[in-house]
Amino acid sequence: MQLPQLPNKFFDSLEITPAPYPVRILRKEPWYSFTKHNGYIPFARRLQMKVNSDMDECERLWNIFTPNQRFFELWEVRKKFFDVFQIEPYFLTLFGGNYEDDNDVMGVLPLWVDTIDYNGKYAWCGGFWPEDNTFFVKDTEAIPLLLMAAPTPIQLDCINPHSDYQFLKSLYGYQEDESWKYYLDLTKYKTLEDYLSKLKKKKRYNLKRDRKRILSLRPKIVYNDSSHIDYLFKHNINRFRMKFPNDPDNQSIFEDDKQKKLFRDLIKNPNSYKVRVISTVIKGEIEAVELGFVYNKTYYAITAGVNVQKYHGLGIFSSLLVMEDALKQNCDKIDFFEGDYNWKDSWSLNNYHHHRFVK
Repeated sequence: MQLPQLPNKFFDSLEITPAPYPVRILRKEPWYSFTKHNGYIPFARRLQMKVNSDMDECERLWNIFTPNQRFFELWEVRKKFFDVFQIEPYFLTLFGGNYEDDNDVMGVLPLWVDTIDYNGKYAWCGGFWPEDNTFFVKDTEAIPLLLMAAPTPIQLDCINPHSDYQFLKSLYGYQEDESWKYYLDLTKYKTLEDYLSKLKKKKRYNLKRDRKRILSLRPKIVYNDSSHIDYLFKHNINRFRMKFPNDPDNQSIFEDDKQKKLFRDLIKNPNSYKVRVISTVIKGEIEAVELGFVYNKTYYAITAGVNVQKYHGLGIFSSLLVMEDALKQNCDKIDFFEGDYNWKDSWSLNNYHHHRFVK
């Protein structure tokens, strides 16, 4: 379907001067099927649009709306993506009245033009890493107005499936993501054994067997030595090279030095969250490193590097250390992020589908 397009010069001008919301696009398909019965057009007539790329101004807009409930909702975190990748923010803003008045700002799409993972499309600032993204609006009716007027091409992945967003499923381009998002509800368990006892008999046996195999090697477990992150990069890169030799489409993200810098910056002197680095040392060698962030009683098990080629079962052993650590940190949940990676389904984790918007 041919979408109603706003000219590039319209968006270019928004960085200099605000403009009235382009109501005309709401009367064209596919948007008119969504807007014709519910008062969007009168609402849109009262609004103006502006694009902001000034970092201080973007911080102001972010802090108007962010609930600061999740790790990636912290400006302290998102700012590091801008600093490392040197991509300008592109904050598409809706407001009524005075733009300088926080009370008059109705909503913002915090975007950037992503040349890293999305081939130059507009995407959430931060690229593919941030999950459970929420819409920064004061009224949910502002969400479709932002999406319909957003520049193209745009791909917004990993939208939290909040109950307030269900009405968007009838909006062209808004859909449920095919991949599963995984997490573990820790409120059901007091110990790791409690969790293991809930697994199917064969799975429980296999996990305990692999754990015993590594324990027989008398590993030393080291906590929070941030210098070990270089071993995480090394083992992660080697794992992908061994599994996908000569396949440029299946490389470790840490082949990119900027991704390494991002994670070095994320573990350096955080103000709002805790860093957890868990290293397994066997025979004097650092063979596995897990990296997580703890914020608001959630443990974000974000990435790892494990020498599984050398030690069978070490990946399982290392993941169980994460679960134990999360319980020790009194977390209510472990966020295992999106994608099964050939293990999450079989571990009886909780899951759900993100939403996404593409046009």
